[in-house]
Amino acid sequence: MSLKSHDFRFLSVWRIPAELPDIWNTVGKVSAYPTWWPGIEKVDVLTGPELPITVGTHARYTVVSPFYRLQYETLVKEFDTGKFIMASANGDLSGTGTWTFKQLPGATEAAFDWQVTVGPPVLRALSHVAPARAVMQYFHNRLMDAGERGLQQLYSQTYLKEKLPA
Repeated sequence: MSLKSHDFRFLSVWRIPAELPDIWNTVGKVSAYPTWWPGIEKVDVLTGPELPITVGTHARYTVVSPFYRLQYETLVKEFDTGKFIMASANGDLSGTGTWTFKQLPGATEAAFDWQVTVGPPVLRALSHVAPARAVMQYFHNRLMDAGERGLQQLYSQTYLKEKLPA
């Protein structure tokens, strides 16, 4: 598949010091993202439960960067518990996002493959300009890095509370 200039494909791989079921449930509880994921301003679950993950769960996201705000909705299309979650996206971003999970020694790997097209006319036009496209990619990577750090910090604090004497 060849990408048009307003199409983006990002792959982010996180390694979190926690067991896979914990990370699965944390990634599945999308309404809590703003509490640990900087840049995700708001998530509203519109239909369906967050947990357990269910086909048909529909959520609305508001994501902010220094230069723009994006709003989009996701719909869970398919999942295999503990292995992957695939959702479609519509709104300012349209396409698909797939989380895949793997237990590693002492950590969980959570990979997010995001294949989207930008919708807002200004961003669509800017995506044809190499420097602007690079800035958009930078802000996506920055958002994902912040999410990984937030989740690592969340589980580091949880781990310390469980392991240290009171």
